[in-house]
Formats: sequence, C-alpha cells, structure tokens
Amino acid sequence: MCGIWGFAAEDKLTPAEVRLALDLMAELAFASEERGKDAGGFAALSANGELLWRRQPGPAGELFISQHWRRLRDRRILLAIGHARHATHGAPAVNGNNHPHLAGDWALVHNGVIPFHQHKARVMGIRLRGKCDSEILVHTLARYGSRRGPDECLALCGSQSVLAINVQEQTMLAWTNGEMPLVAFRVEGMPAVWWASTEAIAQTALCEAGLQARFATVEPGMVYRLEVGDRVTVTSRPAGLRQGSLKRLGHQED
Repeated sequence: MCGIWGFAAEDKLTPAEVRLALDLMAELAFASEERGKDAGGFAALSANGELLWRRQPGPAGELFISQHWRRLRDRRILLAIGHARHATHGAPAVNGNNHPHLAGDWALVHNGVIPFHQHKARVMGIRLRGKCDSEILVHTLARYGSRRGPDECLALCGSQSVLAINVQEQTMLAWTNGEMPLVAFRVEGMPAVWWASTEAIAQTALCEAGLQARFATVEPGMVYRLEVGDRVTVTSRPAGLRQGSLKRLGHQED
C-alpha cells in the first residue's frame, strides 16, 4: 500500500496561503509514511503552466523538507500531488520506478496494484520505461485523454486510488475503485480542495498544522474532475456512464 495526497487551489491564493498549503502538503507527507517509506515524490503545477516535480528513494518526509520543496514557497502553485511509496513492483533504488509517473501532459500518483501490468502494456502497445505497475496508468491517460482515460484505467482492474494532473488543461483527476482508500476535504479559510488516502492521515497532518477541515465522501467508481481558476470547480461522473457533480466540494459563497 502507498499514500497519496494533493490539492487543487483557486488562482487567487495569496502568497501566505500558498506557503500554508505547501506546509500542509509536507505534514501530509510525514503522516502518509505510515503507508510506505520506500520512496517519496511530488508534482506541482504553477500558475504559469510550469510542472515542477521530483521523486527519490527514501521516506517521503525527507523530500518535503528538502530545498527542492522549499523552492516552491515563492511560486503560485495551483495543483499539487504527493506520494509515499510502499514498493510492490520495481525497486525503489531505481528512481524511474518511483512516483510521480509522467507521460505526455500528465503527472500521476497511484495507490494500489495493477495485476499483470507488463502483459497488459504489451497488449495495448505501451512501452514502459520502468518496472512499476503504476506507470501503465499514466500512459493510458496520455493515450486516451481526460474524458476516456480514467475509464480505460479503471478497466485495467486491480486496486486503484489515483490523483493525476494535466498540465495543458490545468485540471486534476481523482478516483478510487474502492479497493484502496481516498478522502476529500476542504480546509477552513483556504480556497482549495484537498485529497488524502485516509481521514486519519489527513487529521494527523491538520493537527500538526493547526488547521481544521470538513470532509466529503469519495464514492468508488466515480471520476472527479477539478478545474482551477478564480474558483475550484469539482464535477464527478460514474466511470463510463453519466455526468454528475460533487456539490459538497464545490465553491461556496460566504
């Protein structure tokens, strides 16, 4: 099992709010180490469309107190995802096996296992760079796009909780098939939507940061799309079926 977390923020986030968001990301990294300490990584999209990312072997918390993460404190970050790895396929010492995985306009973190991923990749004509099973998901998104891609990823079966950033569209996708946990929440006073593997991990991080939040149910088999701008718009749909909305996480007027 692995830990994943992230946020999607309004582009009017103040510099102080950006720093607070990045501090909470770091606390989520430390709290998520209970789900794996083999490697850590992050991907963050700035307001000018630049994707900043890094991954490395070792506990995730080490990366989130490094200069690579601290350098983001002066950037306007709109989307960010993080990963604490418990390795199942591919040695974490080989950094290409660690998260985030990148392909095309996508950066992705995954908690779970995709069975027979190498066979599935060959059938699909996907060339994997490393040994990690999660890599097939990001190539699937890159091939099929934000509308059809999640459905194709879920069709690969196994256990899946996923957060993915699309650089070109400035969106985040999130889903779980119910085999691995995923929760969503909003932090009081911060115009952003947050994600974490479990509510317990989120509450630990929130306590360390001195923050409070309200949580919303993340339904298995639903694909959540978060679009950033002057507000965070959250929509959801059953995989391969109809469009809906997750109103509890949407923007609310004061």
